[in-house]
Amino acid sequence: MPVEPREVLSALSALFGGALAAFVLTNPPGGGWAIYTSDRELSRWLSSQPTGIAVGTVVAVLAYALLQRNGSRRIAWIAMAVAALVLVGARLAVPGIWGIDELIALHYAKTVAAGVILGAAVAAVWGRRAGQLALTLGVLGTFLTARAFEQVFPAQATSSIGEPSWWLLGPTLVLALAAAVIADGSVRIQRATGRELRLALATAASIALANRTLLFWIDRQDYTSRVSSWIVIGLSMAVVVALTWFAARTIEVADGRFLLAATGVAAASMPVLVDLGGPFAGVEHWQAVLVGAIAVALGLRLSMVWRSTIGGLFVVALIPMVGAIWPNLGQDGPMLLVRLAVLGVGAGMAFGSSLPGTAAIAAVGLGIPFVSMVFHSAATVYTGTVAYGGSYDGAYVPLTGDPMNEPFDAMLGMRREPTFTGGSFVDVFDIPAYDDRVAGIALLIAVLACAVGVRALVRPPAAAEPDAA
Repeated sequence: MPVEPREVLSALSALFGGALAAFVLTNPPGGGWAIYTSDRELSRWLSSQPTGIAVGTVVAVLAYALLQRNGSRRIAWIAMAVAALVLVGARLAVPGIWGIDELIALHYAKTVAAGVILGAAVAAVWGRRAGQLALTLGVLGTFLTARAFEQVFPAQATSSIGEPSWWLLGPTLVLALAAAVIADGSVRIQRATGRELRLALATAASIALANRTLLFWIDRQDYTSRVSSWIVIGLSMAVVVALTWFAARTIEVADGRFLLAATGVAAASMPVLVDLGGPFAGVEHWQAVLVGAIAVALGLRLSMVWRSTIGGLFVVALIPMVGAIWPNLGQDGPMLLVRLAVLGVGAGMAFGSSLPGTAAIAAVGLGIPFVSMVFHSAATVYTGTVAYGGSYDGAYVPLTGDPMNEPFDAMLGMRREPTFTGGSFVDVFDIPAYDDRVAGIALLIAVLACAVGVRALVRPPAAAEPDAA
């Protein structure tokens, strides 16, 4: 079968567009920020981070809804190019930001642009097998590996993983423009019915709002014990899974599986993503990206041979299960890459086996991993600190433009302690320790609940008993 250049270009555009959108929407709570301001202003900034992500995922569905009304794939590619241009401008503007209000506005502009890119990519390629797989690879592969770019020390950025690379921004913009130029005018965007759009928008908004609200509730708790913290987080996880169950049963069976698969993968991913974003993961950026991309691609390929969403969820369930049994296994170095590879294969299988036929639901499902904030909270239940001796270097200028006169000690919990010889000092700072064993159990339950939900969707309804003669 001959390969059509137009389809290849569309697939590449979807791949880079999905990766760019996913990178911008990957913004885990916490991180180091080069911001020197009052506690009140800093609280506003930190609160805007997850809110912007939630807005971006809903915008993705809205973007698809608007583009499908026009029906032109060329317009969809142009919309992607314009949104990519916004992200280029945002990156250039970051060093000149002088206030919290401007910084928050820039963050929202970035997440909205990322949502437009994701929605436009879905509109442009959904219904074409190669394009669907390329978009899924870009989104899922980046979601699983972007945490490797997380910044340990404060830096000038609107995201805790930094700004997207020019090597991602440039190709996305160029490929989107090229795809718009050679787009086939006779091939239209997949249309959605009014009911499908209403369900998609309601599902995206409810899942995003629930996660954001529950994260606010979790963060505002004054935990006095591990038990109280896990009660709150456990209830929050139950609400998220139940909401996804309800949404999956409301829409078509084939589409509902995708929502449950995305939720299950998000839950299983968190232990690996937290370790990958740690200060001493011992993994280079390129290693994480290479392993993650190959693993997801392999999982997507396996899904074409063995179509089993539940099988994919069982593979990713190995991650929290092992975490519950051996909490310290594979937290850094080569074994962390092994865990990432297993996660990528299972995630690719789960996503590839459940890709929906409805483009609107695809836009919803592809955004679910990024708003799964409650699962991230489960993987980062604080239990104490581990002291680390080492050193750091490199001065920085905060986003406010004023030199940071305060030492790093206040921001990283750093202190100077004498060595055993007493002749010199070593920098010591505390690394947070998390409740990995209980987190593994809780996240494993969430993944299995999603697998049970998929099984319940595919189970045929019981036959009605014949009337008595």
